[in-house]
Formats: sequence, structure tokens, C-alpha cells
Amino acid sequence: MAVVHRAEQVSDGKVVALKRVLPDLARDTSYVRRFVDEGRIGQRLQHANIVKTYDVGCVDRTHFIAFEYVRGPTLLQLLQRSAKTQPIPIYIATHILTRVTRALAYAHGLREPNGKPLQLIHRDIAPSNIIVSETGTTKLIDFGVAKTTTAHVRTDARAVIGKLGYVAPEYLRGKLDARVDLFSLGVVAYELLTARPLFNAANLRTAEHARSCEIAPPSSINRAVPPDLDDIVMTALQRDPNRRWQNAFAMYNALSNLAQESGLDVPEREIALWVTATTEIGPPVDLASELRTDEIEIDIENAFSVIVARTRSKPLSLPI
Repeated sequence: MAVVHRAEQVSDGKVVALKRVLPDLARDTSYVRRFVDEGRIGQRLQHANIVKTYDVGCVDRTHFIAFEYVRGPTLLQLLQRSAKTQPIPIYIATHILTRVTRALAYAHGLREPNGKPLQLIHRDIAPSNIIVSETGTTKLIDFGVAKTTTAHVRTDARAVIGKLGYVAPEYLRGKLDARVDLFSLGVVAYELLTARPLFNAANLRTAEHARSCEIAPPSSINRAVPPDLDDIVMTALQRDPNRRWQNAFAMYNALSNLAQESGLDVPEREIALWVTATTEIGPPVDLASELRTDEIEIDIENAFSVIVARTRSKPLSLPI
């Protein structure tokens, strides 16, 4: 639906990640509006753990968004590479999770200029949408399917947008609030700590069934996981949203306190060293086919899923 290039601004040579709408979709008014919404939302998100949005516009009838270019692997790539050696260390996993929850706490709490809550929900928290830069900074990316009170394009109440392996159970039933992001992050946390996917969700039916199964704590697979971290992850994975973390700030506080009290709090330079060492071991291998999930949009009434292919292209230089 869109392609991302490594590009340079002609004016100053600044490197950016340039996302542009594919020509075949440029005439789809609904999609273009959603694309523009992504850019406008991104421009309002000013946080160290969220990728920056520099510009959004249209040149020669090509809609684009210019993002901060972050050098470093996605969390999905780190999971795949770690499968060749050993699980991601607990202190690395805790650091990444703490930074993502801090980013979500900020995004969920964003307000309009008049003070009205924006009610932003990411809806696609997954390893492929988290980058750990070469400097050790964790960045949450891709607000392309985020929901807010001001979005021009409204998602049908029967539709679920996200990756089936990470979607909260109530969202599968059509109920949506910010707590769905925390469930998704709980799934990410489980995979970080155990080096295996939590849900084998090939379709809507298996996704619903998976969420009715009993979930063993991460420490049952990885004995290095401390009890308090077990509790934080299992709280995020509560099927009843009322028993889950009620907001990202509460989950962030729990993770931050755990890191400080358990000696797991480390500077970003140590994260950077680990990332460099991990990415130098060669090309990634498949951890499991379930981890290679694609963005999907599901019509719950018809149980119809549309797989959205991600594409890559050669570097491009455009004036933006």
C-alpha cells in the first residue's frame, strides 16, 4: 500500500525515511486520507521513543511522509537473530519494554490544543514496529493504522486492524480502547522473554481460540525471568481488560521500578553494544513462521482477511 525509501533532502543532505503512496492507490480517496492522517498524527508526536515525523505533503500527485531515519534493526529482526545464539538478555528486554510503555503512555495521553483527549490508540504494537537503534534508543514506529478522535477516516465497527498474533481478545469482538495496546505489548514481552511466539494465529478462528487457552508465565520457559517481571507481563495479558494494566503509565512505572530495584536498569550505550554484537552475526533466520505476521484488516462479520504486502525499494532522492 506504500513504499519506504532511504532518501536525502536536496536542500541540506539530511537523510530521512521517505514513505510514499503507491501509484495504484493514489486515486483511493479513503486510503490517501488515512495516509495523510498518519502524517498529521506523527507531527504531533514529539517523544524520544517515537520516530519523528518531519514533513507530510504531496509532490507531483505523490503523497509522502518524511520520517526520522533510524539506523538499527527492528525487534523482529533481533528476535530472529537471537534464535541463532541465545535468548535476548533480561536486562535488554526490560529496557526495551520500559521505553515502549513510556512512548505509549505519552501517545495515549496526548491532548488537543483545547485540552480535549486525542484518545490515540496505536492498534499495531508488534516486534516489526519497534526499532532499537545503533545508539541503543528504542523507537516505536508506524502509526499508520492508529485511531484518534480527529481522524478523517473512521474504521468500521466490525473491522479489526492489526496483526492477529498480537490483537487483544476484546478487540476481536469489536471493543476498542487504549488497553488493547497494552495486551499487544504483553504478547511482545512474552516473545522477548521466551524467544517463541505466544499465539499461533493463522486466521480469525485460531486467534479467538488461542486467547481462550491457559497462558503459562514466561518463567516457565525461561527461568531467568524474575517473579516481578512475570507478574507485569501476565497482568498485561489478562483477557479481561478490567484486570489488565489500566493505562500505559501504570505499566511503565511497574517496569521502571523493577529495573531500578533489580539492577536491570542500564544505560543506552550498553544496549547499543549488544545490538551491534547481535547484528554482526549474519543474516537473520526464521524464529518461527508465526512471527512473520503481516498487517491485516478483518471484517468480523464475514471473517474475511486481507493481507497487506510490505514492499521495499531501492534508495531514492527526491526534493521534499
